[in-house]
Amino acid sequence: MPRRAVVGVTVPLVILAVARTLLTEESRPDPRAFRRYEPPGELNKAERDYVSWAQSHIAAVVGVARVRSIRYQCVAVASGVSALAVPFALAVSAPTWVPAALGLLAASGQLVQGIVRDREQSMLGHQQAVRLQRTLRVFHSESDESQSAPEVKRRFRAFRDAFETAKEEYGAPILDVRRQEPPPIVGTRTP
Repeated sequence: MPRRAVVGVTVPLVILAVARTLLTEESRPDPRAFRRYEPPGELNKAERDYVSWAQSHIAAVVGVARVRSIRYQCVAVASGVSALAVPFALAVSAPTWVPAALGLLAASGQLVQGIVRDREQSMLGHQQAVRLQRTLRVFHSESDESQSAPEVKRRFRAFRDAFETAKEEYGAPILDVRRQEPPPIVGTRTP
C-alpha cells in the first residue's frame, strides 16, 4: 500500500474517532437530573437571588467539568492513536519525520495531561455538582406551603450554609490537583 494511501486512511479515522468522542460526551444531561427550582415565595429578593445564583453555579460547575472531560478524552485519543501509529509507520517505511511527529504528538498529549490533570478535575467537578444539586433538592423538597416565614428563613440559612460548605470542601481538592507536581517517571532517581 503506498504511503500516501496509509496517511489518507489514517487521518480520517483519527478525525472520526475524535469527533465521535466529542459527540458522545457533548450530549447534554437529562434535564430532570439538574432541574431548576422556583424559590419559596417567603424569601426576600436577596435570598431568591441566591437560590437562582446557586442553580446557575451548579450549571457552570457541570459545564466546566464536561469541558475538562471532553478535553481529556480528546487528548488521550489523539495521543494513544498517534502512539499506536508509530510502529505502523515504521513497518510501512514511512519517511522518518512521520514516526517522529507521531511520537511527538503522543508525548505532548501525555505531558499536557500530566500538567493540567483534566481527568481528576473533571471527576471532582462532577462530584461537587452532584453534592450541590442534592443540597438544593433537599431544600426544595422540604418546602411546604404551610410553613411559616421564619421557618422558611431558617431552612434557607441552613441551605446556604450547606451549599457554601460543599463549595469549600471541593474547592480545596480541585486547587490541590492543580498544584500537584507531574508524576515521577518510573526508573529515574529523584535527588
